[in-house]
Amino acid sequence: MQVKDIAPKLRRAIMLAREAGLVESAGELEARAFAAYTTSSEWLGEVGVAIRRLLSRERARVPAEAAELLNECLAEVGKVWPNLRR
Repeated sequence: MQVKDIAPKLRRAIMLAREAGLVESAGELEARAFAAYTTSSEWLGEVGVAIRRLLSRERARVPAEAAELLNECLAEVGKVWPNLRR
Protein backbone atom coordinates (compact mmCIF):
# COMPACT_ATOMS: atom_id res chain seq x y z
CA MET A 1 0.00 0.00 0.00
CA GLN A 2 1.37 3.36 -1.06
CA VAL A 3 1.00 6.38 1.23
CA LYS A 4 0.93 9.74 -0.55
CA ASP A 5 3.23 12.58 0.51
CA ILE A 6 1.15 14.61 2.95
CA ALA A 7 3.80 17.22 3.81
CA PRO A 8 2.51 19.89 1.36
CA LYS A 9 -1.04 19.51 2.68
CA LEU A 10 0.22 19.70 6.26
CA ARG A 11 2.17 22.87 5.53
CA ARG A 12 -0.86 24.51 3.91
CA ALA A 13 -3.20 23.46 6.74
CA ILE A 14 -0.77 24.76 9.36
CA MET A 15 -0.52 28.09 7.55
CA LEU A 16 -4.31 28.37 7.36
CA ALA A 17 -4.68 27.50 11.03
CA ARG A 18 -2.15 30.16 11.99
CA GLU A 19 -3.93 32.74 9.85
CA ALA A 20 -7.16 31.86 11.68
CA GLY A 21 -5.48 32.62 15.01
CA LEU A 22 -4.82 29.03 16.07
CA VAL A 23 -1.16 29.83 16.59
CA GLU A 24 -0.46 27.51 19.53
CA SER A 25 -2.23 24.48 18.06
CA ALA A 26 -0.69 25.07 14.62
CA GLY A 27 2.75 25.34 16.22
CA GLU A 28 2.29 22.07 18.08
CA LEU A 29 1.24 20.29 14.89
CA GLU A 30 4.17 21.77 12.99
CA ALA A 31 6.65 20.74 15.67
CA ARG A 32 5.46 17.13 15.62
CA ALA A 33 4.97 16.95 11.86
CA PHE A 34 8.41 18.18 10.94
CA ALA A 35 10.55 16.64 13.67
CA ALA A 36 12.94 13.78 12.93
CA TYR A 37 11.65 10.25 13.45
CA THR A 38 13.28 6.86 13.08
CA THR A 39 10.73 5.41 10.66
CA SER A 40 8.04 6.73 8.35
CA SER A 41 5.51 4.64 10.26
CA GLU A 42 6.47 6.35 13.51
CA TRP A 43 6.23 9.74 11.77
CA LEU A 44 2.77 8.97 10.42
CA GLY A 45 1.58 7.90 13.85
CA GLU A 46 2.86 11.07 15.48
CA VAL A 47 1.35 13.23 12.74
CA GLY A 48 -1.98 11.45 13.06
CA VAL A 49 -2.10 12.00 16.81
CA ALA A 50 -1.16 15.67 16.38
CA ILE A 51 -3.84 16.23 13.73
CA ARG A 52 -6.51 14.54 15.85
CA ARG A 53 -5.46 16.66 18.82
CA LEU A 54 -5.69 19.92 16.85
CA LEU A 55 -9.08 19.02 15.38
CA SER A 56 -10.41 17.95 18.77
CA ARG A 57 -9.07 20.99 20.62
CA GLU A 58 -10.06 23.64 18.09
CA ARG A 59 -13.20 22.05 16.58
CA ALA A 60 -15.27 24.72 14.79
CA ARG A 61 -12.43 27.25 14.84
CA VAL A 62 -10.46 25.26 12.25
CA PRO A 63 -10.99 26.85 8.83
CA ALA A 64 -12.91 24.62 6.42
CA GLU A 65 -10.03 24.36 3.95
CA ALA A 66 -7.59 23.42 6.71
CA ALA A 67 -10.00 20.82 8.12
CA GLU A 68 -10.40 19.29 4.67
CA LEU A 69 -6.63 19.10 4.18
CA LEU A 70 -6.12 17.60 7.64
CA ASN A 71 -8.81 14.99 6.99
CA GLU A 72 -7.10 14.08 3.73
CA CYS A 73 -3.87 13.65 5.69
CA LEU A 74 -5.65 11.46 8.23
CA ALA A 75 -6.92 9.27 5.41
CA GLU A 76 -3.31 8.65 4.38
CA VAL A 77 -2.21 8.10 7.99
CA GLY A 78 -5.06 5.61 8.32
CA LYS A 79 -3.46 3.39 5.70
CA VAL A 80 -0.74 2.63 8.25
CA TRP A 81 -2.54 3.44 11.51
CA PRO A 82 -6.23 2.50 10.99
CA ASN A 83 -7.19 3.70 14.49
CA LEU A 84 -6.15 7.24 13.54
CA ARG A 85 -8.37 7.38 10.47
CA ARG A 86 -10.97 10.15 10.42
